[in-house]
Amino acid sequence: MEIEREAIFAILEQVPVFSGLDEIFLDHLSGLFQTEVFHPGKTIFDAGESSDKLYIVYDGQVELKTPSQETGRGFAVLKRGDMFGEEALLYDDLRYYSASPQSKTILLSLNVDHYLYFSEELPEIEEMLDVAIQSRQLALQVNLPWLQPKEHVHVMTRRHPFILWSKLIAPVVFGLAALVFALLLQLQWMPERSVGWVVLGAGLLIMVLWIIWNIIDWRNDYFIVTNKRVVWIEKVALLYESRQEAPLRTIMSVGIEKSQIGRVVGFADVVVMTYVGTIRLRDVAQAETIAKLIESYWRRSETTDQREESQAMAEKLNQKLDLPWLSDSETRAIVNPPLQAEEGNGSREPGFWAWLLSDFIRLRYEQDGAIVYRKHWFVLVEKIWLPTLLMALGLLGIAARLAGNLTFVSMTSAISGLIIFMFLCFVWFVYQYADWRNDIFKVTWDQIVDIDRKPLGKIRQRSAPLENILSIEYQRLGFWGFLFNFGTVYISVGNVRLTFDHVFHPSEVQQDIFYRMGERLEKMRQFEIDSERDRISEWIASYHRKMKQFQQGGGGQP
Repeated sequence: MEIEREAIFAILEQVPVFSGLDEIFLDHLSGLFQTEVFHPGKTIFDAGESSDKLYIVYDGQVELKTPSQETGRGFAVLKRGDMFGEEALLYDDLRYYSASPQSKTILLSLNVDHYLYFSEELPEIEEMLDVAIQSRQLALQVNLPWLQPKEHVHVMTRRHPFILWSKLIAPVVFGLAALVFALLLQLQWMPERSVGWVVLGAGLLIMVLWIIWNIIDWRNDYFIVTNKRVVWIEKVALLYESRQEAPLRTIMSVGIEKSQIGRVVGFADVVVMTYVGTIRLRDVAQAETIAKLIESYWRRSETTDQREESQAMAEKLNQKLDLPWLSDSETRAIVNPPLQAEEGNGSREPGFWAWLLSDFIRLRYEQDGAIVYRKHWFVLVEKIWLPTLLMALGLLGIAARLAGNLTFVSMTSAISGLIIFMFLCFVWFVYQYADWRNDIFKVTWDQIVDIDRKPLGKIRQRSAPLENILSIEYQRLGFWGFLFNFGTVYISVGNVRLTFDHVFHPSEVQQDIFYRMGERLEKMRQFEIDSERDRISEWIASYHRKMKQFQQGGGGQP
């Protein structure tokens, strides 16, 4: 089967790697692609095979799988305009995944020899291919449970390594200072004791733990572009998780901002403006290339939306007219997302200790699609400092009695009394922690929720639909609020004002609510479009039935 050169040219314009090429060169490139047809049951290539071609899906669907996924769902299902096998053009490596057609599939293939023929003239293509290859490999290494069934990663990267190295300066300086101080203690000030070596060991341990924490913190920040949205994920290990995202269709503009250091080292911020706010992808390498890819996928999503809308209307008419013909699997897969969140899976409730220790001191996390916030740990410290101090004093009392002090009280009475005292303080500590942990704020897909729950006491819950929110503002109050970056977010809903008190990073909480509001309004708009599509298709189907009756009746007014 051969495809006309003009049709290949049109599909290459939708592929981000090639869409920015000059029309003359793109026309020349169109002549280098070959057409290949695959049917279900036959693989395009298997993991471990030599790589010599790049493929673009012209029609049909292709599923990509790693060897560990052979018995389950793959990591990506590609459609028209999607590219795979690009590692063949840059690296002489074996395939690390397999590709197989899900239906009758037409592919455009580019041989590596043809690519080498023109690659030196277009270095920007090589950089885009490199970003695509590194992104796919990184996406396979990281668990992304929030991806939807037919969503896959196009671009994925971390912050520039320079950001990591700059964060490692502080722990290294601390370790060197500890070394110098320990040597002075051991060699000059207190040579007869081993205090210096203890200080050195403690300082090196803190340095190593600090370095490990910084590495984990750097590795946990990701920028991702999928076939549906742009996502910025930021995590502070054990404390904080943030995921800002926006559908591709809501993007208004894409820009780049560089600092002086960024110009020298080679990183910049990619700024994505959307209808519901701004997503800033901070300190990413190859920022210009990533910005071009985002813009290309954004433009492509607009074309895809129009094509899918037309296919959805055709499918709706097909259903209304009860025709025997059915559209292909790609058309039938178009489903509007539900307005309500999915129900839970009915899993068993965790036990008390599992509940108490899960998400121990995290201030923001996601649970069943809802974003959950807790009050800042500064509020927790205010609640637990006194029972903690009393427990420490009780422990010192036990140590003192065992050392032979406090002899005016018998050993048994002193130790048993102090143990009972420490147990009561521990119960107080747990109560205060549970009280802090139970005060949560939620932003679901359709509402905001403020829950105040006293341990073994009453529960007060207030909620409001996202679409009814009139305004959102926040304040950081007092010295500690500015120092530790926490404050109160005020949400106006009609005559009622909900408050998220003492939340960490209130500006990001405000952004999260804005993004969820945008998503909610977009889903409602899509629901209205689907209802309108259903109504119009019913009109057309009704007219078609009347015309059919008219033709069968032999004339007269329909």
